Amino acid sequence: MRVGRYSKDRDPADIDEALDDFDDLPADWPGRAKLAAVLATELIRSGELVGSARMPRAMVLADIGDKDPSPLADWPATSAALRAMDLLLAWQENRPGFSARAALQELERYTRIVGDTQPQATMVDAARRGLQHLVVQVGMDPSAARRLAEDARAFADGLDPRSPMFDRGAMMALLQEASARAMRGDHAGAMERLEELRAGSLRLPVGDPLRRAVDEAWNQIAPFLQMLQSDGTGGGPAHRKQFVNPAGEDQLRAFRQMADQAGIPDNERALRLSQLALAELATDTPQSVDSAVRHITDTLSIASEHDPQRTYYLMFAGVAHLRKVEMTGDRSHLRTATELLEQAWRRAESSTHALWTTTAMPLAHAYRLAGRNDLGRSTALSGLRGHAWSVLLQSTPDDMQATARDAEHDALDTARLCLMDHDPEGAATALDAGRGLILYATTETRDLEARLTAGGDADLAREWAQAQQSHTPDDVPGELRRRVIDTLASEGTTRLLDPPQTHETRAALRALGMDALVYLVPGNELNGAAVVIPADAPPNWLPLPKLNHTGMAAFESFLFDAAQGMQGADARTRDSALLGARDRAPQVLEEICGWAWESAVGPLLEGHLDLPADRPARLVLVPVRELARVPWHAARTRSANGTWRYAMERVVFSYAPSARLLCESAWHDPIPLTTKGLVVADPDTADRARDLPTARLEALAIKDRFYPDARYVGRLPDGEPSQDGQGTRDEVLRWLADPDGGTMMHLACHSIVEQTTSPRDSSYLLLDRGEHLAAARLVRTLGTGPDRGIALAVLAACSTGRSGRGYDEAFSLSTTLLAGRVRSVVGATWSVPDEATSVLMFMFHHFLREEGLAPADALRTAQLCMVGRREPPGAMPHNLRRHLHRNSEGITSWAAFTHTGR
Repeated sequence: MRVGRYSKDRDPADIDEALDDFDDLPADWPGRAKLAAVLATELIRSGELVGSARMPRAMVLADIGDKDPSPLADWPATSAALRAMDLLLAWQENRPGFSARAALQELERYTRIVGDTQPQATMVDAARRGLQHLVVQVGMDPSAARRLAEDARAFADGLDPRSPMFDRGAMMALLQEASARAMRGDHAGAMERLEELRAGSLRLPVGDPLRRAVDEAWNQIAPFLQMLQSDGTGGGPAHRKQFVNPAGEDQLRAFRQMADQAGIPDNERALRLSQLALAELATDTPQSVDSAVRHITDTLSIASEHDPQRTYYLMFAGVAHLRKVEMTGDRSHLRTATELLEQAWRRAESSTHALWTTTAMPLAHAYRLAGRNDLGRSTALSGLRGHAWSVLLQSTPDDMQATARDAEHDALDTARLCLMDHDPEGAATALDAGRGLILYATTETRDLEARLTAGGDADLAREWAQAQQSHTPDDVPGELRRRVIDTLASEGTTRLLDPPQTHETRAALRALGMDALVYLVPGNELNGAAVVIPADAPPNWLPLPKLNHTGMAAFESFLFDAAQGMQGADARTRDSALLGARDRAPQVLEEICGWAWESAVGPLLEGHLDLPADRPARLVLVPVRELARVPWHAARTRSANGTWRYAMERVVFSYAPSARLLCESAWHDPIPLTTKGLVVADPDTADRARDLPTARLEALAIKDRFYPDARYVGRLPDGEPSQDGQGTRDEVLRWLADPDGGTMMHLACHSIVEQTTSPRDSSYLLLDRGEHLAAARLVRTLGTGPDRGIALAVLAACSTGRSGRGYDEAFSLSTTLLAGRVRSVVGATWSVPDEATSVLMFMFHHFLREEGLAPADALRTAQLCMVGRREPPGAMPHNLRRHLHRNSEGITSWAAFTHTGR
């Protein structure tokens, strides 16, 4: 009777009395199993079971109900739903032996049992989302966080407003979206979602469990979002983040109150104590650091050995003690810090753990403070593998960028440690470990099915192939991707996660006919440096005291002035700003080219490098961080007779995103140029950018003279569309996929670069009707399937060689083509003038096709013509030649263009 009344009136007293009456029944009472099933079903239908004190009793009922030899029709679904929610509780209660990944596999079985039965299916789905949230948070996986947020939003949007899960689903979606944005480093966006979440919860009745849960989430998360901001420089060995708004006394009091709350489980108290300690450490006073050390020590005493957060607590405790060492010099704290960090690193076990790198960097710092430099250096180098692992797990360039945002800082810090120890080989390894990771992931995850099959994992290879067929490239299940990468990384070697070894880089240099690879490393408070890997000698290095940010200031101002306030502006407005910045270019570029000689190129060429006497030297440059924007080949100094002497007169320069991609280029067979290809000439952008009339002259002259069988799309010199096509994105993509389309592409059109961390195009070509062809799309198009066989891509457009995802990511239109197995790429690193570019491009193709020079040599020779060191080709059409002398004197007319690849 009480069950019936509860089913009708939903009076909690009725169900509690019914449960008490059930407990009084004899264990062998007939019908006891069916009654247990009825009670459990009513608890589920109430919508108030999850998080209530009745949940343990519901699990007892489930065990009894499962013994019924002829259960009620929906009982299997009800039992599965209860056990799904119990898995969620197992995580929340931190039960011994609990594994979130094993629980997720069990939930797949429950999902099949419940099918579409409601509300059981919704409960199983909610449990799955909760456990996926745990895996994401522990694994710090942006791709998984993004997918989980999208999944949670779709789940919430599909709920009936009358469902007992409606409010909970909406709140969970907002919380997941906030978490995903925070993991990407978008703290403002995360705060927006959290504020929306809180506003929604305030509409719930006071005392509602969901409102209480949201209040707790707000109190725990909001202060850190307000405090936390990436420092942009790496922040030093012991600190990976800088809190620009340290917690005030009111916030610290709130953290203390949460940590002292009565009645919360030990694992929750440990988490809250760690949050209090983190806020105190961020305040960074002697008193607050002392308090942080005490509270994180209390955290470790409360957290059990199987707490999934224990590795983090150990790492954080080590960092807190390390900060005490930095503040006081107390060596006892150094011993404690080292022991704690070593424990954390042992628990992490390998570079596949989310905290591998985060723990390795402060541990390396601790070893060095103790005078154990060799161990510190090897620990830091090993720690860098974690960045490669994390990036390989991601499915989109946006997620990869979010994962790799600390990589360049850790790599540069490690390289500087290696140079302090006079270890140039280690420095080169470190520098490459933090460079071009998006491109690296593109090349390493190519042909995974074949690699798995070759390694003896045919079943996993088939599973991967099936997933590729049934999902978009960005939506392959994250757990499957993890298994695949884990398998490849653990096949008896860590080589998947390591940069090329020195002997491999040297072999690549010899295969490409280059004399040396040179990393240019910027200084801050320390000297800059050049790290040199010769083709036929051991690595070496050269301190460069003047290679620092002070010499870059005016040049950086020139490069970025045009972008100030331009976020979201249309391309025509951006063009106007670029033209305004270009008015200042001659003086700024002359100054930076003089600084480039004095700070780096001069010391290298005039003293350090062993240059051949009978020919120009051939160097591959890998400029690190902001140095990637400097035209090193245009470095110059005054000769004895007062004329300018350019670096490119003595050296054939090529540039590389990384040694990884240099080796990738070297191992591909060369492809001969033919008369077939694709020429894109100033498509009509529907007024989204200014016209490029000289680019049309250039494009048609290049096609007619050097590639008569090429397809010409875009506009003709008179402005009319070409009969071959208007220069649409689909036309370019179809050509890229056509094995018979030819071996050369020349793009005389606009490109746009936007510095971004958000999920949108950062580098793209602007084509017909304003369509975008993004670098990320080029990666997908050329990076899968068989080698397309393209010998040369010439990007005669603004900023095609500039990365929109950070300097060391080197993720540009030029480098994505290189990663897509295009053998040689020529592109620009800043906005270039239309007329001068057209002159330079014609000469480049002339020296390439008529005189048989390699692409790097052809570009150098054309640039020497621009400064009067070579005679321009007599075959240049008059309508281009008339622009030659008008544009040949300024550095802006030629220095932006660089060569990468073969």
